[in-house]
Amino acid sequence: MSRPLAGRTALVTGGGGPGMGSAHCHALASAGAHVIVQDVRQAEADAVVGSLRASGGKAESMIGDIADLDRFLPRVRERLTGRGVIDIVVHHAGISGRNTPFESIDAAFFDRMFAVHVRATFFLTQLLVPAMKAQRWGRIVLIASDFALAGSPAASHYTAAKAALLGLTKAWAKEFAPWQICVNAVAPTLMRSELTLASVGPAFIEAEAAKAPMGRLPTPEEVAAVVAFLASPAASAVTGQTISPGAGRTIVGG
Repeated sequence: MSRPLAGRTALVTGGGGPGMGSAHCHALASAGAHVIVQDVRQAEADAVVGSLRASGGKAESMIGDIADLDRFLPRVRERLTGRGVIDIVVHHAGISGRNTPFESIDAAFFDRMFAVHVRATFFLTQLLVPAMKAQRWGRIVLIASDFALAGSPAASHYTAAKAALLGLTKAWAKEFAPWQICVNAVAPTLMRSELTLASVGPAFIEAEAAKAPMGRLPTPEEVAAVVAFLASPAASAVTGQTISPGAGRTIVGG
């Protein structure tokens, strides 16, 4: 089996999630990466680490709230000091918009949405990039949403936060390109993931699947396969791009 990421270390934020989070971890581990499973939930992160190790992968957990930068970033810095560069980061951690109408979004919910999706992504990347520059290799994958491409009712704060990630993708791709650091976004559509089930419920997801061009929605494993490709040496010329594995629901480009 090909292991193009052997010798690389990948950090997956929100990696303890039962849907895409754990799928990203398994895809990267299958490609040979040592995976750091970050999550705010100890039991979930440890379960993913155990599963990865049971299948022959290398993994460890990192527990903490990524939005609590004063506590979380020192843990990452300590990990870098003790065990070296983190070559790949997948910014997957997120919170649900909870199907919230515009008038019901208060300042605290808005700020939390941007703290988790944008602020944490920005400053965690800022901490990791110097080591990537020093070795002239790195992969940064931001998990956005097709909401950021096509809009969505009753989720404007979530949509705006995910759209900010697309802007960071383009800016960082150009800024980090001289060091051969590739930065890309993956914008999945609705699927049976932890966040979408919490937001809209299973009945809505089934109805949307029936309307999709392919007659179905993607699986977390299909999205994770795109992430693993973008993290691999095969994607060495791919940067600044947004890919939407959405079974045809949203077409990127024009």
